[in-house]
Amino acid sequence: MRSAVLVTLFILGAATCASAGDEDGSQPKAPPSSKLTLAWYDFSSGTTGVDVNLRHSFKSMTGWLGSYHEDDGFDQARVGYEYDYHSTWVTLVPSVQAATHNFFGGTVYAEVGPRFFAIGGWGRTNLHPYWNLGFDPNDYAQFGAGHRDHMGNAISVYAIHDIRLGTGQTNTHFTFRRYLPDEWRLTVDAVNERGRGDEGVEIRSWSASVDVDWRQWFVRVAEDPHVNYTPDRQIRVAGGVRF
Repeated sequence: MRSAVLVTLFILGAATCASAGDEDGSQPKAPPSSKLTLAWYDFSSGTTGVDVNLRHSFKSMTGWLGSYHEDDGFDQARVGYEYDYHSTWVTLVPSVQAATHNFFGGTVYAEVGPRFFAIGGWGRTNLHPYWNLGFDPNDYAQFGAGHRDHMGNAISVYAIHDIRLGTGQTNTHFTFRRYLPDEWRLTVDAVNERGRGDEGVEIRSWSASVDVDWRQWFVRVAEDPHVNYTPDRQIRVAGGVRF
């Protein structure tokens, strides 16, 4: 919990100190259409994993391809598609995913409101193994709220709750995003994790991630003391390029 609190205080301080940046004309720019992400995962049990993910956005849809490999022999390739609908008041993003090991799933994400907005979401899978770039329950309901200003800076709070397996797993995200001068962007996500793991052990912990974007480049560092509600502590380092 201590590390997450420190990270949260850091981003709040950064947001306050950078408030003058609103006057320098820094504006979020439309991102490039493609994004390549390379990730490395280190587990406290001694396992390591690597992930490669390529996304491409069209006018109103996005597709992606990914591959995950662990040195204990687990490999998985995945593919996904989402439709992106955006209006002044409503954002609606349904998606479908498929992967080796016979995985199939679908999600829907929604926002309602221009500046202050409500958040809702839902996900359902066939319960087969699935590794992707997210670490929330795969069969879930999502709810929350947020605020964004005219510069694109945003703050949001939302919960992702298991609705299928009776684990009580709930990840509550406290997310801050700040655009800074010279095309820098800082994002912090502090996550309160509560629920039962596969062996029935009650987990109560915090994880945190920090993203730094500069022009087309980005890097993310995260620490999760009970990744996917297991005894494993995981360090994640990811980086890549938009093009």
